[in-house]
Amino acid sequence: MKIQEHFSLKAYNTFGIEAKAKQFISVHTIAELKEVLLLNRDIFILGGGSNMLLTQNINKLVVHIDLKGISIVKQDENHVWVKANAGENWHEFVIWCLENNYGGIENLSLIPGNVGASPIQNIGAYGVEIKDTFHQLEAIEIETGKIKTFDKEACNFGYRN
Repeated sequence: MKIQEHFSLKAYNTFGIEAKAKQFISVHTIAELKEVLLLNRDIFILGGGSNMLLTQNINKLVVHIDLKGISIVKQDENHVWVKANAGENWHEFVIWCLENNYGGIENLSLIPGNVGASPIQNIGAYGVEIKDTFHQLEAIEIETGKIKTFDKEACNFGYRN
């Protein structure tokens, strides 16, 4: 795990804007993320880099969330509970679900960004929103490093909220 100085963010935002991070690190595990949070809490979290326009350099530690992994948590005759880590590309996650015959989010294909941002934005298209299939999320509290779980009700989803 290495923090890089004066790092170009051009490849990390969908507009391809040239902006620099004072410091940059890409984390690939929960342990790495917790370690970074112990060292510095004045951070800028960066996921897939969509829905953001960089207009200047970022004078903070930019933490790129690159946590990968998709797994089945539980399933029964009618439902499957799938866990996807925050750094998974959203569209690729939708494709994975379709390839495994797990319907419900196919209307949300081609939405840019990563899985981690999907509940924050309550992404939606063609009459479907993430809240329609969402079960829960796990997040790390920046101040304590503790993992907290938020169910659908705790997320307080609303139309475009």
